[in-house]
Amino acid sequence: MLPPVIRAIGTEQFAPTLDSALRAVAGFDISCIFSYTLQARPRLLHDGLNHVSTSAVMANYLNGTYLLDAVYDACRRDMPTGLYRLSALAPDQFFEGEYYNSPEFHPCISMETGALSEEIVFFTRIHNSYIAYSLMRQQAHPLFSEHEFAALQTMATTVIALMESQWHGRFPDSSSAENEDPKDTQLSQAMDTFGGNILTARERLIATMILRGHSSVSIAANLGLSEGTVKNHRKHIYAKLQVYSQSGLFSLFIQHIFN
Repeated sequence: MLPPVIRAIGTEQFAPTLDSALRAVAGFDISCIFSYTLQARPRLLHDGLNHVSTSAVMANYLNGTYLLDAVYDACRRDMPTGLYRLSALAPDQFFEGEYYNSPEFHPCISMETGALSEEIVFFTRIHNSYIAYSLMRQQAHPLFSEHEFAALQTMATTVIALMESQWHGRFPDSSSAENEDPKDTQLSQAMDTFGGNILTARERLIATMILRGHSSVSIAANLGLSEGTVKNHRKHIYAKLQVYSQSGLFSLFIQHIFN
């Protein structure tokens, strides 16, 4: 595995070569590598998606819907370096949610291929940027077996070191004020401003957790509330925003980030 990938460091062939090396260990259909910061839009570093989606959907993702992605949320929570199954990172209802199942806003699915069978992710951090390398199997294909995942897990330190070698020095310290884009700053605060002055701070937090795929049970556990209290908050949120379902809440958030 190592010699071809090492020789490709610093070139555009790095990620495709790494894909090929890892496919020899555990097959996958598509892949992508994004860099995320908490102050700016993500950057697509590697597109191994084989045109599953359109450029317009990718633009939607980069311009705002990434805020609902469990991979971004894991970066936001400062996930330690390593390899993870997305199912171990995502909220309990993420895979049933509006974002995950929307071909218009999720760049790794489409009307033709449907949703994913599974996604696994290598995480690392360079300065204030998080690098997430996703390997995905499309619908109707099996999950990564325990044996396959374990084999990739043993390689995680090497894979991450290679990723860091490839992108080290390419990400400035994004905490510097001179690197901030006002539009990016506004977008990064979209979750904090959703609902404007209509929602209380607690309601806004619960609304964003709903949007990210948390059930009432999960929200209650995370916030130390009873499930009944969370359900009452949900009713008040819907009433104040004049929506009647989680789908309506999602549509309102999409308007919020794109208008």
